[in-house]
Amino acid sequence: MHYPHAYERCTANTSTTGPRVTDVIVIGAGLAGLTAARTLSRAGKRVRVLEAGPQVGGRVRSRQLGGFTLDAGYQVLFESYPAARRQLDYGALDLVAVAPSAAIRLGRRVELLGDPRGDAGVIPGLLSARSLTIKDRLVFARLGADVAFGAPHSLLSGFDEPTRDYLKRLGFSDTALRQFFAPFFGGIFLRRDLSTSARLFRYYLRMLLSGPISLPRRGMSVLSEQLAQGSDVTFHARALELAPHERGVSVITSLGELEAAQVIVATDPQSAGLLLGENVSRGSLGSSYLYYASTRRLDTQKRLMLNPVQGRINNAQWLSEVIPERAPDGQHLLTVTVLEGAELEGAELDDDALDLTVRAELKSWYGEGVSSLRTLAVERIGHAQFPQPPGYAAHLPGHATRFSGVLLAGEITSMSGIQGALESGEKAAAILLGDLGAMSRPRGA
Repeated sequence: MHYPHAYERCTANTSTTGPRVTDVIVIGAGLAGLTAARTLSRAGKRVRVLEAGPQVGGRVRSRQLGGFTLDAGYQVLFESYPAARRQLDYGALDLVAVAPSAAIRLGRRVELLGDPRGDAGVIPGLLSARSLTIKDRLVFARLGADVAFGAPHSLLSGFDEPTRDYLKRLGFSDTALRQFFAPFFGGIFLRRDLSTSARLFRYYLRMLLSGPISLPRRGMSVLSEQLAQGSDVTFHARALELAPHERGVSVITSLGELEAAQVIVATDPQSAGLLLGENVSRGSLGSSYLYYASTRRLDTQKRLMLNPVQGRINNAQWLSEVIPERAPDGQHLLTVTVLEGAELEGAELDDDALDLTVRAELKSWYGEGVSSLRTLAVERIGHAQFPQPPGYAAHLPGHATRFSGVLLAGEITSMSGIQGALESGEKAAAILLGDLGAMSRPRGA
């Protein structure tokens, strides 16, 4: 599979003629590892990145399939993420704005809800939608005003509780929780039960309301490509063992033994735990994604579609309505999100059965038009993020490990998502550089 020019600018040195000594080896070319590597390189360090796979990005990646551009799962960029603003050149990403709103699918009927400042088309829905009572609308206005004040990171401190309890305490109706909050924030936190930390909910609501929500025209992989530019990345290089010694750290890899003064482990938590010999995992939440193509235009809806009914589908979006370039001329692309545990009667389905069940649910939206959908792919992501219940941050691993000269980086040290991965990479690099300002930056800042 060919990936665009940003990958070609990475050095892929696969020599195994002998140990290669460098200042820092970064294991893992996801967002955290790439951010750490670039920060260290810009400070004059000699850095080498080892990636077990064929491309950079970790879960933030895209692929081409029959002329369609498919992201790994359903991902968007909140442009208000503080770390993203520091690390990414938005102007070079060719971003396309996503409406800050949602379409609640009640069979053939649709209710539109969202931020009228960025999507005037939702104003009639805000006035008439049955999913929100008049009291719900007033409470939401107060909540939006409340989270708008102060530094964003301040929302991550203080008393914590499950998001459901928090919303109920504010006065939201059960209908609002079931038909809007559960599927919308279920898509963000991968849990529809609203058991996620209320502090984290408030932080993400602030991110949603304070800046654009965007998709790169060419796929989410352009974020990783931009971070990787100029980096020395070796692909298909799996780290097998770490051996610290008085002069640094030996890294035994599938390509041979490498030497570095220091190492940053920036892999998924399970792989990091195997390398470090300690448990850094805090659990996993999985999700599945189904990608459909159609030569018929079944819908002109650009907004994220929410399913308030218990079933397989949590949310879906016609990405080709937002970015026509994601599909070949004359074709349309639909992405459907299924959350882990969204199984009827406890039955776990294989890909074909899951496809059939999702199609049956889509039929309630589009009738017989569903027969025109062609299944492009079914992608299951076993570790899409980790659970983040109330008080979760107090139990996360830090950057220090039991090995001298070895640090941990990755969203597992902060919060799941782009902000958490980027800020973790920044902090790991800051520790090695002795950058007190970046080291003391609060989580979420």
